[in-house]
Amino acid sequence: MQTTGRDTGGTVPLQLTPREREVLPLVLRGLENKEIAAELGIAEQSVKAHVSALLQKFDVPNRAALAETATRLELTGVLGVDRGWISQLFRQAEPQICITRGPEFRYEAVNEAFRRATGYRPVIGRTMRETFPELEGQGVFERVERVYATGEAAILHERTKRWDRGNGIEARAVDLVIQPLRDEDGSVNGVISFAVDVTDSVTRPKRAGPKRRPSSRRNRT
Repeated sequence: MQTTGRDTGGTVPLQLTPREREVLPLVLRGLENKEIAAELGIAEQSVKAHVSALLQKFDVPNRAALAETATRLELTGVLGVDRGWISQLFRQAEPQICITRGPEFRYEAVNEAFRRATGYRPVIGRTMRETFPELEGQGVFERVERVYATGEAAILHERTKRWDRGNGIEARAVDLVIQPLRDEDGSVNGVISFAVDVTDSVTRPKRAGPKRRPSSRRNRT
Protein backbone atom coordinates (compact mmCIF):
# COMPACT_ATOMS: atom_id res chain seq x y z
CA MET A 1 0.00 0.00 0.00
CA GLN A 2 1.26 3.45 -0.84
CA THR A 3 1.93 5.68 2.16
CA THR A 4 1.87 9.46 1.87
CA GLY A 5 1.34 10.66 5.43
CA ARG A 6 3.92 12.27 7.67
CA ASP A 7 6.32 10.18 9.72
CA THR A 8 5.05 9.48 13.20
CA GLY A 9 8.20 8.31 14.88
CA GLY A 10 8.46 5.19 12.73
CA THR A 11 9.52 4.48 9.20
CA VAL A 12 7.53 5.01 6.04
CA PRO A 13 8.32 2.80 3.04
CA LEU A 14 8.89 4.54 -0.26
CA GLN A 15 6.76 3.04 -3.03
CA LEU A 16 6.43 4.31 -6.58
CA THR A 17 3.61 3.80 -9.04
CA PRO A 18 4.41 2.24 -12.44
CA ARG A 19 4.15 5.66 -14.11
CA GLU A 20 6.41 7.28 -11.51
CA ARG A 21 8.99 4.58 -12.24
CA GLU A 22 8.87 5.63 -15.89
CA VAL A 23 9.15 9.34 -15.12
CA LEU A 24 12.00 9.06 -12.62
CA PRO A 25 14.79 7.87 -14.97
CA LEU A 26 13.85 10.59 -17.45
CA VAL A 27 14.24 13.18 -14.70
CA LEU A 28 17.67 11.70 -13.98
CA ARG A 29 18.58 12.19 -17.64
CA GLY A 30 17.87 15.90 -17.22
CA LEU A 31 14.78 16.00 -19.43
CA GLU A 32 12.27 18.79 -18.88
CA ASN A 33 8.56 18.13 -18.40
CA LYS A 34 7.70 18.75 -22.05
CA GLU A 35 10.33 16.26 -23.21
CA ILE A 36 9.20 13.65 -20.68
CA ALA A 37 5.61 14.08 -21.86
CA ALA A 38 6.67 13.49 -25.47
CA GLU A 39 8.78 10.48 -24.49
CA LEU A 40 5.94 8.80 -22.60
CA GLY A 41 3.06 10.03 -24.76
CA ILE A 42 1.22 11.72 -21.90
CA ALA A 43 0.14 15.28 -21.10
CA GLU A 44 2.72 17.72 -19.74
CA GLN A 45 0.37 18.49 -16.85
CA SER A 46 0.42 14.81 -15.91
CA VAL A 47 4.22 14.86 -15.88
CA LYS A 48 4.17 17.84 -13.51
CA ALA A 49 1.88 15.92 -11.19
CA HIS A 50 4.13 12.85 -11.24
CA VAL A 51 7.26 14.94 -10.58
CA SER A 52 5.52 16.67 -7.67
CA ALA A 53 4.56 13.28 -6.26
CA LEU A 54 8.15 12.07 -6.57
CA LEU A 55 9.46 15.14 -4.74
CA GLN A 56 7.01 14.47 -1.93
CA LYS A 57 7.78 10.76 -1.70
CA PHE A 58 11.53 11.29 -1.68
CA ASP A 59 11.05 14.14 0.80
CA VAL A 60 13.27 16.49 -1.23
CA PRO A 61 12.71 20.14 -2.23
CA ASN A 62 13.68 20.13 -5.92
CA ARG A 63 14.69 18.10 -8.98
CA ALA A 64 18.40 18.35 -8.17
CA ALA A 65 17.91 16.72 -4.78
CA LEU A 66 15.63 14.15 -6.42
CA ALA A 67 18.41 13.26 -8.87
CA GLU A 68 20.90 12.89 -6.03
CA THR A 69 18.82 10.50 -3.96
CA ALA A 70 17.20 8.59 -6.80
CA THR A 71 20.53 7.90 -8.50
CA ARG A 72 21.82 6.33 -5.32
CA LEU A 73 18.69 4.19 -5.03
CA GLU A 74 19.00 3.19 -8.67
CA LEU A 75 22.61 2.10 -8.14
CA THR A 76 21.78 0.01 -5.09
CA GLY A 77 18.47 -1.35 -6.37
CA VAL A 78 16.62 -0.26 -3.23
CA LEU A 79 12.84 -0.26 -3.68
CA GLY A 80 11.74 0.76 -0.19
CA VAL A 81 13.63 3.06 2.15
CA ASP A 82 13.23 4.82 5.46
CA ARG A 83 12.51 8.52 4.92
CA GLY A 84 14.77 9.32 7.85
CA TRP A 85 17.60 7.71 5.87
CA ILE A 86 16.89 9.69 2.70
CA SER A 87 17.93 12.96 4.33
CA GLN A 88 21.39 11.45 4.97
CA LEU A 89 21.66 9.78 1.57
CA PHE A 90 23.40 12.57 -0.32
CA ARG A 91 26.12 13.06 2.29
CA GLN A 92 26.79 9.34 2.80
CA ALA A 93 26.78 8.17 -0.82
CA GLU A 94 30.04 6.55 -1.89
CA PRO A 95 30.11 8.10 -5.39
CA GLN A 96 31.74 11.52 -5.29
CA ILE A 97 28.83 13.90 -5.88
CA CYS A 98 28.94 17.65 -6.44
CA ILE A 99 26.52 20.32 -7.62
CA THR A 100 27.64 23.51 -9.33
CA ARG A 101 25.51 26.44 -10.45
CA GLY A 102 25.81 29.03 -13.18
CA PRO A 103 28.21 29.30 -16.13
CA GLU A 104 31.11 29.80 -13.71
CA PHE A 105 30.31 26.43 -12.09
CA ARG A 106 30.28 27.63 -8.52
CA TYR A 107 30.02 24.79 -5.99
CA GLU A 108 26.69 24.66 -4.18
CA ALA A 109 26.86 21.24 -2.52
CA VAL A 110 29.26 18.29 -2.23
CA ASN A 111 29.06 15.03 -0.32
CA GLU A 112 31.55 13.47 2.09
CA ALA A 113 33.04 11.17 -0.56
CA PHE A 114 33.82 14.21 -2.74
CA ARG A 115 35.39 16.11 0.16
CA ARG A 116 37.53 13.11 1.07
CA ALA A 117 38.68 12.57 -2.53
CA THR A 118 39.73 16.21 -2.86
CA GLY A 119 41.70 16.52 0.35
CA TYR A 120 38.96 18.41 2.22
CA ARG A 121 39.87 21.62 0.43
CA PRO A 122 37.31 24.47 0.71
CA VAL A 123 34.91 24.33 -2.24
CA ILE A 124 31.47 25.73 -1.38
CA GLY A 125 30.94 29.12 -3.01
CA ARG A 126 34.09 28.82 -5.12
CA THR A 127 34.26 28.15 -8.85
CA MET A 128 35.53 24.89 -10.27
CA ARG A 129 38.53 26.51 -11.95
CA GLU A 130 39.75 28.33 -8.85
CA THR A 131 39.20 25.25 -6.68
CA PHE A 132 41.02 22.79 -8.97
CA PRO A 133 43.68 24.69 -10.95
CA GLU A 134 45.57 21.41 -11.44
CA LEU A 135 42.77 20.15 -13.73
CA GLU A 136 43.55 22.82 -16.33
CA GLY A 137 44.46 21.26 -19.67
CA GLN A 138 42.94 17.85 -18.84
CA GLY A 139 39.63 18.43 -20.62
CA VAL A 140 37.52 18.41 -17.46
CA PHE A 141 36.39 22.02 -17.56
CA GLU A 142 35.64 21.81 -21.27
CA ARG A 143 33.49 18.70 -20.79
CA VAL A 144 31.44 20.32 -18.02
CA GLU A 145 31.02 23.47 -20.12
CA ARG A 146 29.73 21.35 -23.01
CA VAL A 147 27.10 19.70 -20.80
CA TYR A 148 26.00 23.12 -19.56
CA ALA A 149 25.85 24.57 -23.08
CA THR A 150 24.09 21.66 -24.80
CA GLY A 151 21.96 20.29 -21.96
CA GLU A 152 23.16 16.79 -22.84
CA ALA A 153 24.59 14.47 -20.19
CA ALA A 154 28.09 13.03 -20.56
CA ILE A 155 29.36 9.63 -19.43
CA LEU A 156 33.10 8.99 -19.20
CA HIS A 157 34.53 5.55 -18.46
CA GLU A 158 37.92 4.85 -16.85
CA ARG A 159 39.32 8.30 -17.61
CA THR A 160 42.65 9.06 -15.95
CA LYS A 161 42.86 12.51 -14.32
CA ARG A 162 45.47 14.09 -12.09
CA TRP A 163 44.54 16.12 -9.02
CA ASP A 164 45.62 16.76 -5.44
CA ARG A 165 43.85 14.46 -2.98
CA GLY A 166 45.61 16.03 -0.01
CA ASN A 167 49.05 14.44 -0.38
CA GLY A 168 50.19 15.91 -3.65
CA ILE A 169 48.99 15.47 -7.22
CA GLU A 170 48.41 11.88 -8.30
CA ALA A 171 46.76 10.11 -11.22
CA ARG A 172 43.43 8.37 -10.63
CA ALA A 173 41.07 6.54 -12.98
CA VAL A 174 37.41 7.52 -12.64
CA ASP A 175 34.03 6.73 -14.12
CA LEU A 176 32.19 10.03 -14.41
CA VAL A 177 28.59 11.04 -15.13
CA ILE A 178 27.81 14.74 -15.67
CA GLN A 179 24.15 15.76 -15.88
CA PRO A 180 22.55 19.17 -16.49
CA LEU A 181 20.29 20.74 -13.88
CA ARG A 182 17.36 22.82 -15.10
CA ASP A 183 15.06 25.62 -13.99
CA GLU A 184 11.30 25.15 -14.05
CA ASP A 185 11.26 26.61 -17.57
CA GLY A 186 13.72 23.95 -18.72
CA SER A 187 16.81 26.16 -19.07
CA VAL A 188 20.08 24.74 -17.73
CA ASN A 189 21.25 26.45 -14.55
CA GLY A 190 23.92 24.06 -13.31
CA VAL A 191 25.35 20.56 -13.40
CA ILE A 192 25.51 17.60 -11.05
CA SER A 193 28.44 15.19 -11.30
CA PHE A 194 28.82 11.63 -10.03
CA ALA A 195 32.33 10.15 -9.99
CA VAL A 196 33.52 6.71 -8.92
CA ASP A 197 37.22 6.01 -8.41
CA VAL A 198 38.03 2.82 -10.34
CA THR A 199 41.81 3.06 -10.08
CA ASP A 200 42.21 -0.19 -8.17
CA SER A 201 40.18 -2.22 -10.65
CA VAL A 202 41.97 -0.66 -13.63
CA THR A 203 45.50 -1.14 -12.29
CA ARG A 204 44.95 -4.56 -10.72
CA PRO A 205 47.04 -7.13 -12.63
CA LYS A 206 44.93 -9.47 -14.69
CA ARG A 207 45.11 -13.11 -13.79
CA ALA A 208 47.19 -15.05 -16.23
CA GLY A 209 45.45 -17.88 -17.98
CA PRO A 210 46.53 -21.49 -17.45
CA LYS A 211 49.82 -22.37 -19.03
CA ARG A 212 49.61 -24.61 -22.01
CA ARG A 213 51.17 -27.98 -21.61
CA PRO A 214 53.82 -28.76 -24.21
CA SER A 215 52.58 -31.01 -26.95
CA SER A 216 53.51 -34.64 -26.58
CA ARG A 217 53.67 -35.02 -30.31
CA ARG A 218 57.06 -34.93 -31.94
CA ASN A 219 57.55 -32.69 -34.88
CA ARG A 220 57.66 -34.82 -37.95
CA THR A 221 60.21 -34.04 -40.61
